[in-house]
Amino acid sequence: MDQRTQRKQREVEARRGEILCAAERLFSKHGFFKTSMAEIAGAAQFAMGTVYRIFESKEEIYISLMEAKVEELLRLLDERIAQADTATEKMTAVIEVKLAFADRNRDFFRIYVSEWSGFEWTVKSAFGDRVWTLYLAQITLVADLIREGVRTGEFQRLDPEATSLAFHGMLNSTMYAWILQSSPAESLESKGELLGSLFLNGLENQTRKSE
Repeated sequence: MDQRTQRKQREVEARRGEILCAAERLFSKHGFFKTSMAEIAGAAQFAMGTVYRIFESKEEIYISLMEAKVEELLRLLDERIAQADTATEKMTAVIEVKLAFADRNRDFFRIYVSEWSGFEWTVKSAFGDRVWTLYLAQITLVADLIREGVRTGEFQRLDPEATSLAFHGMLNSTMYAWILQSSPAESLESKGELLGSLFLNGLENQTRKSE
């Protein structure tokens, strides 16, 4: 690849990033359905033709944003889990990271919860295989942590996949309810200790505890 081609690719990526940033601001403020491609182009300071050369539709822009968000969340989860020693500490890290991430991105995720139903089973139909695969990666990640906890004796013997789904159901329902509040009285992160206590106490190996 020659330098000219590389420079053009960098320019396209830079423009793509600027369009996504502008779209996220508008989606967060006005919602997905009330935001037009013309408004996105104006906020990004590009001509409509430039925007359409990079993204075919408003839906493609939103899907790209959703992919980037979920990829960022997985990266943050991997980083925090790598710093923890035990399965219990790793599960606690998952709770803390996911709540903090939703807290920071509340306006963006409110679009998904309020305008796209906000339930796990709508992810694939609304956003396609890529986002669905990234969502399933979170389920697998937690299932693997549960397997680790069972292996080390920290957790009682439970089906890892079913337990992971239950875990995400508890966490996601808490996040969705908080996100839809107009003015939450407390941060989402403040709920981490309660959720951790409820779920991890249920996972705990009582036989080991009594020894």
